Parts: sequence; structure tokens; C-alpha cells
Amino acid sequence: MNRLSMARGDIPADLVFKNGRVADVFSGKLVGTDVAVGQGIIIGMGSYQGREEVDLAGKILCPGFIDGHCHVESSMLGAGEYARCLAALGTTTIFADPHEIANVAGLEGIRYLLAEGSKYPWNFYLMLPSCVPASRWETAGAVLEAKDLAKLMNEPGVFGLGEVMNYPGVVQGDAQIWRKLDLFKNRFIDGHAPGLTGKELNAYLLGGIRADHEVTTVQEAREKVRAGMYVMIREGSAAHNLSALLGAVDAKNFSRFFFATDDRHPGDLLAQGHINWILREATRLGLDPMDAIRLATINTAAAMGINNIGAISPGRRADLLVLEDLVQFTPVQVYKDGKLVAREGQALFSAEANESMPKRIACSVHIKGLSPEKFVLPPAKEYRVIQLIPGQIVTAEGAASSQQAADLAANDLALLAVVERHHGSGRVGLGLLRGLGLKGGAIAASISHDSHHIIVAGIKPADMAAAVEVIAQMQGGLVAVADGKAIAQLPLPIAGLMSPEPLEPVAAKLEALEAAARDLGVTADSPFMTLSFMALPVIPALKLTDKGLFDVARFRPVTLELK
Repeated sequence: MNRLSMARGDIPADLVFKNGRVADVFSGKLVGTDVAVGQGIIIGMGSYQGREEVDLAGKILCPGFIDGHCHVESSMLGAGEYARCLAALGTTTIFADPHEIANVAGLEGIRYLLAEGSKYPWNFYLMLPSCVPASRWETAGAVLEAKDLAKLMNEPGVFGLGEVMNYPGVVQGDAQIWRKLDLFKNRFIDGHAPGLTGKELNAYLLGGIRADHEVTTVQEAREKVRAGMYVMIREGSAAHNLSALLGAVDAKNFSRFFFATDDRHPGDLLAQGHINWILREATRLGLDPMDAIRLATINTAAAMGINNIGAISPGRRADLLVLEDLVQFTPVQVYKDGKLVAREGQALFSAEANESMPKRIACSVHIKGLSPEKFVLPPAKEYRVIQLIPGQIVTAEGAASSQQAADLAANDLALLAVVERHHGSGRVGLGLLRGLGLKGGAIAASISHDSHHIIVAGIKPADMAAAVEVIAQMQGGLVAVADGKAIAQLPLPIAGLMSPEPLEPVAAKLEALEAAARDLGVTADSPFMTLSFMALPVIPALKLTDKGLFDVARFRPVTLELK
């Protein structure tokens, strides 16, 4: 009842923000008013007195930013350090899909991340992964069926079903994926259907799938909105869709769009930001600043069906940002449930140390029977080639003659391999990659979506074998190798995906790795993240798994040799 007394003004509120301008996401205007908070909840706007009062001196009070779809693991940070980073940048709510760690460690990985994420002052909503593995055309570190997800679906913090990447399975009526859809039919189900249109899109939506972050064109966005979907405008480290998709947003369909990062690397988090970076870029591209805030707050909350975040209004959680302006969107103060959690770009809470981890997470890289011969191309007159598309995680299919393959660097080609790392089988999938720019040496990572085997690109088989060996010794990570020796490396011993270190040293090591990759000739942006998506067999057109090349459009394996 104290809240009612505070709201009526009978007693002082716990906290009152005065002399500021409130970002009203309902009207799209800045409004001069006090904002009162009681017991972590916004209890009113108007003239209020508080036991604690904050003079905003004309600054802007804004709802906390929301990331509609992300992967904690893609930050390469532990959950606590990721929470600290996001708090300082103004993101107070995330919808996280843990399918990266789930593909390595199954339910044990999900439970680990859920427990870690629940320790910190943010709204940490977990989406149970729908596709572990992403397809049957790769060796899985774990297999999660509907009966497995049912064990966790009612745990505190579990929100819905994560991105449904197996869209061919949905469309064709695959029984396993439909059991998961039926299990979550009364919960939020996230989508993942790049380029899906027409009748196949209609069939996909019969599964109750509500949103998609894999949209890349205005035409695709508008069709999916007309079909009833929400479209997440994604701007991450590898996939940049903001500039292409803003043209799809208009006054009539505005409520069907919101922002997501999907994957954001530590260097980009440090140098640019998170959701606040997307707001800066969107306004630079011409979007009205208040509309940008709405896409980062109330639109996301409404799409997810959550009524207690995303706006400054009575009854909502006091997740609040104090902004200097609507140009940089840099929070000078961040409040979570009415408590100050970050100031001047620094979180006011610490990440807890991981005293112990389950063995399956701490010891996740198992390599046997590896030799340089595993990375030698078989004889052929012509080979299939994975063709990079700059700024995208989709690829094209190309070809290379045996003469071109004999001089890889001169023809902008590199050997590409995926080495199975969960069971020590010794299996290696081999391919060719064009567009990386590599001239010598090798780069490798234990991050390769979504099964997270070791992916390695190189010019010489010996360097590739050396790179894989370094990753095995680190129990996961990233490495650049020249002349058989590591010239830069980043250990990621948490499931081969994340570091226990703070943001700054992780970002510094990644920067050194990317510089080393450039020294080896690499021209692709974010080379290690770009490399990681070359193993994802649900993103068109041609990808590589530990079982070999996979044609995503036709959803079947294909040979490396064309002739």
C-alpha cells in the first residue's frame, strides 16, 4: 500500500527525478515533469517529493534499452562481465538465446548460463534453444529434444523458445521441431528464416513464430510484417542490416519493428557500444531520435508481450537512463529497479569470479588424430568455393580450377576446414573460401556457429594443423599462426566460447588478433566472427561442417569436387 500512498503524494516517494525532460515513448515527445519511484517501480509523473531527489538539470530521462535478441557467448565475455558492460551502455534488458553453449554442453550449459546471468542487476530473459544441433548435417556436442526443453521451460528467467533456424523442417512438418513448437505454443517463439517468402513463409508462421532477425531487404521486411511478424532490425559485429532495413519502416507499420544486436564482439562493445550505438547510427541515417528510442524500448517490450518495462509510466519497473542528449545516447547514470547501477560509463557492481565450472564446460575441446595431411585438397579439376559477401553472414557459391587452387593466395582463396572437437573423432570437413584475403599462415577459432567445432582458414596445411593444436592446448579460443607458430591468441576456456577476463583485456587481445590477421593479408572485416559463420548450415548459400560442404538452399550435402 506504500506505493499507493506515494502515488497519491500522501508520503514522499523513495526516489524522485526533478528538473528533467522525460522521453515519452507513447507520444514520441520530450515532456518536462518529475518522475517518482517507489519500491523499484515508477509510481507517477507530476510534482512529487522524495526521500532521495536527483536534480537532472535539464537532462533527459529515458527507459532502459532492450536488446530483442542476442547471444551472451558471442561477446566472448562471461555473463557477469557482459552484464557490467551493458549496464554502463544503458541496456537493462536482454533476450538471450544460449544455443552457443547449449551446442557444446547441452542442458548443463543452459543451466550454467541461466544461473550466472541471474546474479546481476538486469532483466535477463533466456530463450531455450530450438535447434541443438542446428541441423543433422554436423556432429553435435549435444542433442536437445522437446522432452529435454520441457525440463527447463518453467525455470525462473526462461521466457520462450529461441530462434527457430530449422525453417525447412518447420515448413516440411518435421516431427521433432513441431513438438518443440507445440510445447511453446503459449509462449514467445523467436524466428530465423532468411529469405523465406510466399507460401513457405505462410507454412513457417503456422508454428506460432512471431519475429525474425535475419531479414536483409526492404521487400522481405514488408512481406514479413504483412504476414504478421515482428522484424528485428539487427546491427551486430558481423551482420549490418540497419541501413538496409530503415527504409522499410513507415508511420503505419512502425510498431512491428525493433532493434537487436544478435552478435556483438568485445572490441565493438568497447569502441562503439551496444543498443546505444544502434540509436546513434539510426539517427545519423535520418531516423527521428524519439522514434529510435521507441524502437529500442516500448516496441520491443510490446512485441514480447511484457507490460512492465520499455516506458516511463506508472506500474513499470524503474529501469531508467539519464542522457545528456539525443545525439550520442550516452547514459551518464543508469538505474535498475530504481537503484543506481552505472555512472559515467562504469558499472557500479562487480562480476563474480567463477570458482568452479562443470567439467563439460571447462574441458570442452577434444582433438585426436590430427595431422597436416587432413588439410590437403583431394585431386580434382574444379572445386566448389564458399564466396564471402562483405558485411553479411550469407554467402554465395563459386568455383575454382585446380590451377587456381594450386596458388591459393594469388587467387584470393584459402583452405577452409572444420575440425570436430566434441568427441575426438578426428573428423575434418574440408573446403575452399574466397574473399578472406589471406596470403599466408592460418587463423582459427573454437567459435563456429552453431556446433562450435574448430574452424580454420589457411594457406598451408602445416599452419592449419598448428593453429588447431594451439586451440586444443588453450581449451578453446582464437589464434593466428605464421610459420607454424602462434603470433596472437585469445584463450576462451569457458566452453571454448567465453573468457573469464574483463572486457578491456579481452578486447585488447582480439584487437591484436585482428591486427595479426591483417598482417597475414586478411581484408575481411571482423575476420574471426566472419569465419565463425562459415560453418552455419542454416544460412545460405554454401557452408562447411565437420561432415563436409552443405548447400543450404537445397538443404543437402554436396561434394567439394565439381569435376
